[in-house]
Amino acid sequence: MSNKYIVFSDVDETLIRFKSMITFMDYFLYKTPYAARPEAEEKRKEFQAINAANTPTADRAALNKRFYAMFAGINQAELQEAARTWLKDVLAAGNLFISASYSEQLEHKKKGAELVLVSGSFADILGPVVNMVGADRLICSELEVKDGVYTGVLLQQVIGDGKWDAIQRYIDGRGVELKSCYAYGDHVSDLCFMEKVGNPVVVGDAPAMLKVARERNWRVLAGH
Repeated sequence: MSNKYIVFSDVDETLIRFKSMITFMDYFLYKTPYAARPEAEEKRKEFQAINAANTPTADRAALNKRFYAMFAGINQAELQEAARTWLKDVLAAGNLFISASYSEQLEHKKKGAELVLVSGSFADILGPVVNMVGADRLICSELEVKDGVYTGVLLQQVIGDGKWDAIQRYIDGRGVELKSCYAYGDHVSDLCFMEKVGNPVVVGDAPAMLKVARERNWRVLAGH
């Protein structure tokens, strides 16, 4: 391990302004050529049911698995192309990044830090975001693909404690000094990795996270 530090950052509502999976699927199922296909209607019904079930007390891991099961039968290349078009539109509207978080992470990169994005979303949606911020690594959910089509099987889930588990696998054996590292997050599910580093930063105004920040004297960034 060199003496450069690592910045671990959640993505949705920490680096970007919205929940990427939900926002993108709303676009894909309603505003692309795929929306006109017969199978799209059934997926829209399931998408609506998942959104309705996404309450503050919901099992996020179970909902995440259910969400990705909805991808079964979708062509990967078609979805990737839709994701690029979607993100271009979002970027053109100036609604992609949370400015304070984005600026800080670019500064970390200039200082030679390794930037690792950690997300329950997946690479076919977040790939362009990774490129825009110059992230060195994306640790995210992984979906099974067979013959160019998603099966709906989730191979790796990076949500809740799964985020720290995935980070541990990534840094294992590298001699990383976590006290020199940074972590950015907006939700209590990010605490599993934020509390492991020496420089945690809360993004946004979630009451539970602001309470933790006050109690532990963590920095807070505006979430807009």
